[in-house]
Amino acid sequence: MNIPDLGSVLVSLSEVFPLVVNLIFLLIALLGIWYGTSGLYALYGVAAGEHKFSNRPVTIDAAFGKLALAAAMIVAPVLLWRFANSFVLGGDITFSMFNYSATQRSSTCDGIRGAITFFFMALGALAWLVAGTRLYNGTNGQPGGQGSAVLYLVGGTLAFFINDVASLVGSTIKMDVSLANVCSVMGG
Repeated sequence: MNIPDLGSVLVSLSEVFPLVVNLIFLLIALLGIWYGTSGLYALYGVAAGEHKFSNRPVTIDAAFGKLALAAAMIVAPVLLWRFANSFVLGGDITFSMFNYSATQRSSTCDGIRGAITFFFMALGALAWLVAGTRLYNGTNGQPGGQGSAVLYLVGGTLAFFINDVASLVGSTIKMDVSLANVCSVMGG
């Protein structure tokens, strides 16, 4: 039985993680559609006066909050795909994630660097999904979701754009802290 080494496993994961990110973006958009439908139903309930006979009446603020959240969850992934080349600093790995083209990998260490980058992108997209669900729970009147949702949103953004954050930090402290150092550490 031929057991692959860690490098080839990580290179293989660089092909899997973009699919995971795309799946999470699809889940975010589908939840956005669900939240929008829920917001429209809540708005109908407020307009029709059906909220009078309920334990937890829906307010117009909650209905519009659900609609705004749904719009953000549906539109944000599309905007990221469409305008990625105007704001990414981390090189072509981040940009290629959005335009469905593969990055050129010349060695194993480039594949490992891509796998690490795509892992952080999947982690960031998952944090955005959690932030959306926390905000939705907040519109339903469940306490304690809005503050942590902001932390998930900021943390997810920093994790998703890990190459861009590393580039900004590196230019600020005048030191190279990017994931390109993985190749130099591995001797590649």
